[in-house]
Formats: sequence, structure tokens, C-alpha cells
Amino acid sequence: MALDNYIAKITRKQLDASTSAFLLFGAAVLAGVGLWQESYFAGSRVFFTGTTINLAAIWAAYRIDSALSPRVTELLPDTGQSIHRVAGWFGLYGIVNVAALWVALPLYHQAGLTGPGFDLLWALRVSFFILSGSLIGAGLTELTYAFKQWRTNQDEVEQMQEKQLQTELDAVKQQVNPHFLFNCLNSLSVLIADAPATAEKFVDEMSKVYRYQLHVNGPDKEDMLVTLDSELRFIKSYIYLLETRFEKGIEIRVNVDEVFTHGQMVPLTFQILIDHAIHYNMVSPSRPLHITIANTETGQLEFSHNRQPKMLSMPLDTPGIHALTAKYKLLFNRAGAVQLKEDDQRFAITLPLIYT
Repeated sequence: MALDNYIAKITRKQLDASTSAFLLFGAAVLAGVGLWQESYFAGSRVFFTGTTINLAAIWAAYRIDSALSPRVTELLPDTGQSIHRVAGWFGLYGIVNVAALWVALPLYHQAGLTGPGFDLLWALRVSFFILSGSLIGAGLTELTYAFKQWRTNQDEVEQMQEKQLQTELDAVKQQVNPHFLFNCLNSLSVLIADAPATAEKFVDEMSKVYRYQLHVNGPDKEDMLVTLDSELRFIKSYIYLLETRFEKGIEIRVNVDEVFTHGQMVPLTFQILIDHAIHYNMVSPSRPLHITIANTETGQLEFSHNRQPKMLSMPLDTPGIHALTAKYKLLFNRAGAVQLKEDDQRFAITLPLIYT
């Protein structure tokens, strides 16, 4: 991996150097056309000598402009100082670029590129065009600076949103764990007396569930995604605990093609969705809750269940569902990443898998 990054870095540097050399040569040729017009291509001496001097002058001016340009943003960093920055860059570029021309004039004269005498009017006219180009350069520099500032602000906003969503998800997980443990211990106390063999398997599956939860809530949890395969192995243990607890009151079917199991997802997604379904719907042998976890043909995940709501005076959109869906939208940076469908009979949510 380190070797690949080093090679990629070297390749980028070579590409940047090639692009800079091409632009520098193009600028030198354009300057030659502006200075000598049709005579620039009339003979090889004018072309090669003029291009060489132009390359040296433009390269020197570019290096000085690049070195001093950041000082303008250091002095005028605020968004509302755009006009002042443009004026600063224009003054900087104008002075440096015109100075480069006047330094090059004796070289043009010695090479026989400016005629027998010094033409002041011609030099002033060229200086005016250089100032015009410097103004355009100052405007382009401001556009580049504004775009970078906007991207930086967007990245900061996204990072803040991601941290806030992760905090909300962590809060949901912390609320779920005590209730889940309490219900498991209640079920286990009954099984120990009535079905010791089942109690032993129950404890084994319960340990798998908590081992997974401890893993995904480790120190690196904020930037952590898990594979669908590991999430499915976890949820099968979780399903066993629920089906042991509710018996015929709940049925959870998992129908996911193996080809999609290498996709990545937010950890504990299925647990949050299942707990949401159980919390807001009746779960009893007479009215069983049917939950399905499946994949779509396009490689997304679909979680669905029948609706038989409890008589609860609280909103359906719980913080867990909100934080989970917002997390997926943020990861994909688009609103269409999560699709939620709901009517009187059925609730369904489609979530994307992340492939890297």
C-alpha cells in the first residue's frame, strides 16, 4: 500500500510537471505572437531566440507571483474582502509581470528582435496588454480561492454532520443495550428452569451478540463500516434470541444473495431497524410480526415488515431511524440513497450497500 501511494504521488508530480511545462511553452509562444506577430514565424532565429527569452521571463514572473500570492490571502482572508484581494493580486501581478518585460527588453534588443532602436511606444503598448492579462489573472485567482474556501466549508459542515449523526447513533445504541440485556436475562431465567439445553445455546448466541456490539463500538467506531457478511452473522444470533423470547410472535426471514455480502454498511443497521419494528408494532402469537431482510436486483438492501401498530402516543420517526437514514445519505452525499415506503399494511426501507 505504501509503495502504491508513493508511485501514485510520483505519477501526480510528473503529470503536474508535464502540464506546467506545456502551459509555460504555450504562454511563451503566445507572447511571441503578440510581440512580433507574423515575423515571429518568419525565421527560426526569431522563433527560437524569442521563445527562449520569453520562457525565461515568464518562468521567473510565475515563480515570483506564486511565492508572493499567498501573502494577499494572509492579509485579506475574509469572504467579504474579495474586491480588495483582486486589487492586491492585480497590483502584485502587474508589477512583477511588467518588470519581467522591461528586464527582458535589453535581451530582445541584443538579440536583434526589436529593430535598430528602442521603441518606447511599443514597450508601453505591450506593458498595457500585460496589465490587462494581470487583471484577468487576478480575477481567476480570486475564483480559485473562493472555490477552495467553499469546498473547505462544505467539508467542515459534512464532518460536523457526520460527528453529530454518529453521536446520535451511539446514544441509540446505549439506550438499546440495557433494555436488550434485561429482556435477555428474563428469558434466560425461564429457560434455565424449563429448557436447560436451549438455555445453553441462548447464552452462546447472546455472547456472540455482545462480542459483535463491543467490536463495532470500539475506539475506531466513528470511521468504521462493516461488511454485509459480518452484519448477517451477527443478526442471525440476534434473531435467535428474539425468536426464543417471542416464540411464534415474530418471524424474521433473511434472503440475501451471497454475491452482495462483500458490500459495506453502517454497523448494527439491522438491530436498529428490528428494534424499531418491535417497539412500534404488536408482537404476539395471534398477531405475529413478519420481518424480511432481502436484497434488490441492483444490490441494495430492503428491510420490510407488516404494520400492526401499538396504541402509542409517540411519533413513528424515532431518533434511531432518523440518525440511521441520515448517516447513509451523508455517506452517499445524495438524498436518493435511502428510500422509505409506508402505508397502513406495510413498512419498507431500502438502504444502499457501499462497494469499495
